[in-house]
Amino acid sequence: MSVSRRAVITTASIVVGVALVVVLLVVVLTNAGNDPAAQPTNSGTATYSDAPTSRASATPGAGSATIEPTEKPAAGTQSVPGSTPSATAEPGTSSGLAQEPVDLGTPAKLTSQVGVSLDGVASVSGKGDGVGEVSGPSVRFNVSIDNSSSKTLDLTSTVVNVTYGSDDTPSNELVSQRKGFPNSIAAGKTATATYTFPVPTKEQGDVRITVDYGTSVPAVVFQGEAAK
Repeated sequence: MSVSRRAVITTASIVVGVALVVVLLVVVLTNAGNDPAAQPTNSGTATYSDAPTSRASATPGAGSATIEPTEKPAAGTQSVPGSTPSATAEPGTSSGLAQEPVDLGTPAKLTSQVGVSLDGVASVSGKGDGVGEVSGPSVRFNVSIDNSSSKTLDLTSTVVNVTYGSDDTPSNELVSQRKGFPNSIAAGKTATATYTFPVPTKEQGDVRITVDYGTSVPAVVFQGEAAK
């Protein structure tokens, strides 16, 4: 073999060897780039997991508010002190009970320590100034509640109603003319309210006035002739 041919073969072998080295380096670098373990991590990247996470329960702290009732019962207030008189069933009252009717001018007892009375019962020409109110013949009266107990008496649930005639027809109060009770009565004090209810003139001889304190006691009923 001539020298020139040997030189050509040697040169070709070197070229092939270099090419193989280059190919091997490319393969190694490519595999290294696809290896997840070799990838740099980014501390600012969020990772997500399908595993459930527990949520810490909130505890009150600075800036947290606790919701309190908007109104609290006054200290020393109770629904109605004293023992209650005997009563009979009376549908339509808060307690479902009512005492036996007494005359319009006779004082009555809600309980042994709380008295109720009427005065100023009169036939008047009622003026309906409120929505839906109708002016006309009416009965006006004052209701007084006397608290002889040692506790403040809550009056916020007290309701007064009027019926008339043999059928106990209900009357719709002229609320615009009312001078109502305060929210409560201090121990040893009396409170008075004024009510006006439309009642036809011919029916004013048979009027029934109910003072309904609430679910805790039987209602007091006054009955009689308003127009005298």
